[in-house]
Amino acid sequence: TLVMNLHPAGELAAQDRLTALQALSDSFEVLADSVNPAVVEIFASCFVPASGLVSSMKVFTRVSRSGCGVIVDSEGYIITNAHVVIGASKVQVRLASPQGPDGDHQSILKPQGELLGAQVVGLDRETDLAVLKTLNKGLPFLPIGDSDEVNQGQMVFAFGSPRGLENSVTTGVVSATARQLREEDPMIYIQTDAPINPGNSGGPLVNARGEMIGINTMIVSESGGSEGLGFAAPSNIVRYVYEQIRKTGRVQRGTIGARAQSITPLLAGGLGLDRNWGVLLSDVYPGEGAAKAGLRVGDMVLTLDGKLMENGRQFRVNLYRHSIGETVDIEVMRGAQKLKFRVPVSD
Repeated sequence: TLVMNLHPAGELAAQDRLTALQALSDSFEVLADSVNPAVVEIFASCFVPASGLVSSMKVFTRVSRSGCGVIVDSEGYIITNAHVVIGASKVQVRLASPQGPDGDHQSILKPQGELLGAQVVGLDRETDLAVLKTLNKGLPFLPIGDSDEVNQGQMVFAFGSPRGLENSVTTGVVSATARQLREEDPMIYIQTDAPINPGNSGGPLVNARGEMIGINTMIVSESGGSEGLGFAAPSNIVRYVYEQIRKTGRVQRGTIGARAQSITPLLAGGLGLDRNWGVLLSDVYPGEGAAKAGLRVGDMVLTLDGKLMENGRQFRVNLYRHSIGETVDIEVMRGAQKLKFRVPVSD
């Protein structure tokens, strides 16, 4: 006997949608379970001058700050924002809630994680990043992803402790892959609409593969809360700063002793340049590498080590990556002449 099980097309489509949504929800849960153990809450205490007191003696008062961080190495290295720990006399980190004896908790309210002391290995004001170290080892950690692979519209997840509400996760998309908040600022950010609030600082921005692609750093807000304008330091910048601080305790950046400025249409019109983009040397410091090599104010930079230079930030960042004492090849246009220079990189 042949039994045919017939369903209306609409019912099948609804079932397919339900299955797809359930699979998506399940994948979110797996992602949160894998990321949360590597996210920590950070508490910093520091002394600041007391305000509103008239006295011949300097009076200080203790203030506390809190934020988040992400463990990036099982040896206990943690990345956070510099503004969370700068000037701190004492730093502590709270680990994620421990797993129960059967791998889960019976109560919906999880116990607090272990509170550990931490040392500030170093911090970098320019990128607002800091590296901490705890004595505990064998900790769960997040891999650092490649922020050059981040695309506009990509789904991302922000982990942290907004307003002290630990172990929180929000989701959104990448609004822009590279946002420069101030003109000529070497620092750029990933912009996201994933809700970020005070207390999220230093927490990871994570992609669907569970990789840290940014460190949540700031929001633009008129109300003080999330308005869909969150900014995260890209993971490739984070990795560079982390590796430098872990190796030497500070970030060492290469320079040639010249100020590079992005050429804009307005600048090009005023100076009579034949193109409205690129890099112009607006200052060359006497006695430093660029001046000794023969570069001059007004030189238009064409290439750096054979790579076309499109703006001032690109020029500076490509210099940053060179070790002190190395030389770089710079091609410039001076009037109608194309000239090449070999310039030493200094700290």
